[in-house]
Amino acid sequence: MLITTERLTLHAWTEDRFDDLYALAQLPETVRYVGTGEPWSHEHTLVKHRATLAHWASHGFGWFAVSAAPGSFDGVVSLVRRDAAESGLGAPAVEMGWWIAPSGWGRGYATEATTAVRDKAFQSGWADRLLAVYEPANKPSARVVEKLGFSLHSKFVLDGRVEQRAVLERPR
Repeated sequence: MLITTERLTLHAWTEDRFDDLYALAQLPETVRYVGTGEPWSHEHTLVKHRATLAHWASHGFGWFAVSAAPGSFDGVVSLVRRDAAESGLGAPAVEMGWWIAPSGWGRGYATEATTAVRDKAFQSGWADRLLAVYEPANKPSARVVEKLGFSLHSKFVLDGRVEQRAVLERPR
C-alpha cells in the first residue's frame, strides 16, 4: 500500500522498519509528548512494531512510514482501531497519530502526511470516526489537529499529564 502527496510517499508498515522506528523513538525531542515522555526501550519498540504488523494483518491498514526522498525515513502516521472503551468516546474509532523526525519539522510534513492518511482512511472505509489524542502543550500537534478539522471532545489527566481527545467524523 502506497499513498503519495506532492512531496511525500507513505508506505505501509513492514518488518524492515523496526530499526527506523527504534532510532526515532530514541530521540528525546520526538518522544517528549508520547507516553511517559521517555525514549522507548528496545523491548517496548519491538512490542509496538509487532503490534503494528499484526494490526495490518488483521485490519488491512495501520502505520505508514513517511518518506520525503527515496529510501529516507522521515516519520510515521499511525491508524489504530479502538473499540468503544479504548477510544474513551463510548463509540469505536480509529486513532490517528504521527511522529515526524526533527529533520522534517517546520516543513509541513505532519499536516501533509496526516491529511493524505485521513483522506485515505475515509475514502477506503477504514474509518467512520477518527480520534486524535494529544497534549495541548504540544502546540505543533494541536495545530495539525485543528488543520485537519478535528473537534475537541474531552480533556483528561493520564499519569499527571493533561491530554485531549479530538474527533473527526467521515464527511457524509
